[in-house]
Amino acid sequence: MGMKRLEYKAELKWDGNVGSEVKVRGFSFKIDTSTDGRNAGPNPTEYLLAAIGGCLTVNWGRLIKKMRLKVDEMHVIVSGWRDQEEPRLKEITYKVRIVTEEPEKKVLRVKELAEKYGTVFNTVGAEKIKGEVEIVRKGRLDAVKD
Repeated sequence: MGMKRLEYKAELKWDGNVGSEVKVRGFSFKIDTSTDGRNAGPNPTEYLLAAIGGCLTVNWGRLIKKMRLKVDEMHVIVSGWRDQEEPRLKEITYKVRIVTEEPEKKVLRVKELAEKYGTVFNTVGAEKIKGEVEIVRKGRLDAVKD
């Protein structure tokens, strides 16, 4: 019995400069650059970071529901940097800020499983992405300032 194959597809129409209009299922969005483009949308690197964050958020959401955890709020920030000369991200980091009274052990288990089962996360390479979790307790929410 073979594994079920999940297929994905994106179609891009060039804008005549450096950007494109992307169609994925029934959705469309623009990819462009702020450097030599029209700045009509995020650039591919920004979409990659957003895809990593989206992948993590989907899996955190699934696991929070599956484990029946009570979470008041969650924010994910994904960042990356590169040298100007070398066209690859040297570092990708993410931070999950979660407002919950759940035990730290359970929250860190969600992090572990979200990374383990993330398609985008694992395609990019788990060894290339470093993540951290900040647990905010609701009683102390007013004391925490970003």
